[in-house]
Amino acid sequence: MQQQHILILGGGFGGTYTAIHLEKQIKKHKLDCIISLVNRENYFVFQPMLAEVVGGSLDVLDTVNPLRKLLPKTQLYVREIDRIDIENKQVILAPKFTHKPYILSYDHLVLSLGNVTDFRGIAGLHEHALPFKNLADSIAIRNQIIDVIEAASYEKDPQLKKELLTFVVGGGGYSGTEVVAEINDLCRTLVKNYPTISQEDIAIYLIHSRDHLMNNELSRSLSEYAANLLQKRGVTILFNTHLASATPTEALLDNGERIKAKTIISTVPSSPNPLIEPLPLELDKGKILTDATLLAKNQTSVWALGDCAKIPNLQAGGFCPPTAQFAIREGKTLSYNIIASILNKPKKEFYFKALGMMGALGHRSAVGEVMGKFKFSGIIAWLLWRAIYWAKLPGLDRKIKVALSWSLDTLFPREAVQLKAHTSSGIGQLHFEQNELIFSQGDVGDYLYIIVKGDVEIIKTHEGKETILAKLGKGEYFGEMALLAQEPRQASVRCLTPVDVLALKKSDFGILIANFAELKKEIEQVQHKRFNDLNN
Repeated sequence: MQQQHILILGGGFGGTYTAIHLEKQIKKHKLDCIISLVNRENYFVFQPMLAEVVGGSLDVLDTVNPLRKLLPKTQLYVREIDRIDIENKQVILAPKFTHKPYILSYDHLVLSLGNVTDFRGIAGLHEHALPFKNLADSIAIRNQIIDVIEAASYEKDPQLKKELLTFVVGGGGYSGTEVVAEINDLCRTLVKNYPTISQEDIAIYLIHSRDHLMNNELSRSLSEYAANLLQKRGVTILFNTHLASATPTEALLDNGERIKAKTIISTVPSSPNPLIEPLPLELDKGKILTDATLLAKNQTSVWALGDCAKIPNLQAGGFCPPTAQFAIREGKTLSYNIIASILNKPKKEFYFKALGMMGALGHRSAVGEVMGKFKFSGIIAWLLWRAIYWAKLPGLDRKIKVALSWSLDTLFPREAVQLKAHTSSGIGQLHFEQNELIFSQGDVGDYLYIIVKGDVEIIKTHEGKETILAKLGKGEYFGEMALLAQEPRQASVRCLTPVDVLALKKSDFGILIANFAELKKEIEQVQHKRFNDLNN
C-alpha cells in the first residue's frame, strides 16, 4: 500500500484528539501513514479553564499542553495557513522566517479550524473591546484589570476613577458568564489591598441579548440560579440588550444607555474561519456540511469536525453542538473512518448523547446538568465541575500541576501580578546591507516597504537574465504589486547601499487602502506604471 499523508488543520479539541486516535489506529493496523498537524501555537489549550487564568485560580501554563508531547508520532507545523487548495490536494502555509511559502500535500485532509472572533458590524468593538477566545486573550484581560485598578488607586478625578473601575462584558453564554464571574472575584479580592478603593467602587456589567443566561446550554431554573448568584455578588446583568458600539471611554447599548468604562470585554460574536469560505465545499453559514461519518459532503478525502463543521446529530436531531465533549468524540470517530477509508472498510456514523453541561460561577460555585435529569448548583456543582474537567485534562503532569494550583488557591490570596508580553507595532523597522536581497522574484507578498535610508534596485529575471527595471531611494516604496494582486512577487529587490526600511504587514496595508481612497488611487497608479515596466 502506498504511503498515506493525513493532514490536520487546527490544534483544538477536534484536531488534537483526531491525531491522538490516529496515532493509536496506525500503530494497531501497522500502516505506512504520516500524520501532520498545523497549528498557530505549539501547544494545546484546555479552553474550559481559560476563565480561571483571568481570575488567577490557575497559572498561565496550567491550561496548556505541548503538542509534541501529546502527539509524539505526529509532525507538527507551527505556522499560519495561507490557503487551502483542495483541487490539487495541497495546503500552503504562510511564510515565517523567509518570504517563501511552505507547501504540504495530503491524501486525507482534516479541517478543525474552529471559529474566529468577528467584531464586524459593531462599531468600535474591534478597536476598543478585548476578545475572550484564547490564552493570549486571558492574559490580556487579566493585565487590563490589574492596570486599571492600579491607576484607580491614585486617581483624584472621581469620574475617571469610576470609569477605571467599571467593567463591561458582552455575551451571557458560557464564556461570558464564566469570565464575568472570575473578573468579579478577582476585582473584589484585589481591592482589599488598595486602601483608596472600596468594594462599592467596583461596577461590573454583563450584557446579554436573551432573557436568561446560558440560554442554549442550561435549563431556565439553573440559569436563574446563576443570574441571582452573580447579582448577589455585585454583577449587574442587563437582559435582552445588545452592545451597539464601543469607544475608548464607554459602551453604548442598543437601548440608548451608555456605560462609562475603560474595560470592555466581548465574548461575542464569532464567525467561521475565513479560510473555509472560498473552498469548493458545501457550506451552511460558513460551516462545512458533513455526512454522519464526518466526511465533507460530495468529497472523498476531506473531513471536518468541531466548530467549523455542521455534523448531523443522530441522537437528538439537528446538528451536533460546538462543544468540547462532542469534538473529542468526533475526533475518535473521524480517526477510525480515515483508517477505514484507507483499508476500504465500512465507516462508522457518529453517534453521541451529551453527558451534560456545567458552568463555573466563581467563588466555589457552579451550575450543572447531567444526562438531562440531574441538576446541581452551588459548591456541589463546583466540586463536580472541577472533578470532571480535571479528569479530562490530557497528561498526568498537567493534572498534577492543576491540582496543586487549585490547592494553593484555597490557601493563599490571589495576587495582582501582571504578565506583560509587549508585541511590536504593526510597522516594523528593518536594516539590510549592500547587495542583500530584500525579497526575491516568486516569493510570497507579505509586506509593503518604505525606504527610510539608502537605495535599491528592482530586478526582473527571465531565463537567467537580469533586467534592472527601476532604482528607488529615500521616501519611495515597493512591494505593493504582490499585495494588491494577491500574487507572488514579480521581481526581486536588491540593495545598492545599506538600506533602512519600514515594513507594513499585508493586513495593515489592506486596512490603509480600504479607508484612504486617495492613497489607494495613488498606489494603483504606481502599480499600473510598474506593471507596464515589467511587461515591456
